[in-house]
Amino acid sequence: MAKPLSADEVKGMRKQGISKTMALGSAIAVVVLVTLVALVMLGGVLTPTPTPTTPTPTIQWPEKLLGGGATFVNPLMQKWAYEFKQERGLFGVDYQSIGSGQGIAKLKEQAVDFAASDSPLKGSEWEELKNVRGGVIQMPITIGSVVAIFNIPGVDELKLSQEVLLKIFDGGIKKWNNPQLVELNPQLRNVDKDIVVVYRADRSGTTFVWTDFLEKVSGGKFPRDLSFKLPDEEADKARFIGAKGNEGVTEAVRNTQYSIGYVELSYATLSGLAHAMVQNKVGNFVKASMESVTEAVKSIIEHVKLPDPLDDWSTISLIKFEPSSSGAYPIVSFSYVMLYVENSPEKAAALHEFLTWVYQKGQKYVADVPGYIPLPDNAVQIGLKGVSYIKAT
Repeated sequence: MAKPLSADEVKGMRKQGISKTMALGSAIAVVVLVTLVALVMLGGVLTPTPTPTTPTPTIQWPEKLLGGGATFVNPLMQKWAYEFKQERGLFGVDYQSIGSGQGIAKLKEQAVDFAASDSPLKGSEWEELKNVRGGVIQMPITIGSVVAIFNIPGVDELKLSQEVLLKIFDGGIKKWNNPQLVELNPQLRNVDKDIVVVYRADRSGTTFVWTDFLEKVSGGKFPRDLSFKLPDEEADKARFIGAKGNEGVTEAVRNTQYSIGYVELSYATLSGLAHAMVQNKVGNFVKASMESVTEAVKSIIEHVKLPDPLDDWSTISLIKFEPSSSGAYPIVSFSYVMLYVENSPEKAAALHEFLTWVYQKGQKYVADVPGYIPLPDNAVQIGLKGVSYIKAT
């Protein structure tokens, strides 16, 4: 049997154990301290080196974009400019209603950031500009219609066949009680007054749309152009009054009794002037409205192959397809926006921002402005494709 340890022996063993423990702890502490010092010197875990990051570039927005051109699209463009500023607040959009011809001229002069026109560039103009600043992007921005407004005291409704409409504007029908007019409109029988025709005196996309229709009806005899062709006879010319812009034509008709002129539907609606029903392809007399223009577009858009935004659009005409639907109004057209591919970084960013907004969000405001309808999806996709071509240089 083992001899029990004395109290002094137990006390001695405890001192030795404590000493060994303390020695072991000191040794561990030294090792940890040395390790930590080494890690600090080597840039280890205590002072991690931050991962380099690329700073996000700040977009420098211009104070505003400057656009100009078609009076056709002006009411809608002003609405877009206002709503874009309210929603995004990045920069302003200053659109000047100067007519399609002047808009294209300003684009050629590089005096605007974008132009709007109811007619695409002529083939020769497209060729001329396709090597300037990367070429010109052309794309539909909205769809509208052109109507015949009239001012005949006591008459609120007017029916016009396509042939009669042509003869009024080429000077062939001179009086309101002409038998061809009276046959369609018995209320004109006693209106023995000269017809005063109001036309656009400036180079106009609205004129282009109107004469596109007259050219089709005449079998190519009436010229399609931005400028309106007056009759050859001097006596007939005296009945024709020129006015600038849709605004000018609207005011001239309002202030001239027994007159007739052509304007974009929104101007007729906003002014309260009466506009004529026009006979469509199936023989119905249809008044332009949101419903009849939408029906026209739906009946023809699937048959229209839209070009690439960088290609020639000069042959595109919704009128030439002439909608066959019974309730369709026959004089409808795209309105286009045009801009160069290459722009300064600030303007490129702004053009991309604004036009993307127009195609993706701005279409919901179209219904707020009388006379326009939202673009069909295939035209929206063409527009967004055109926006993708914008480059900063």
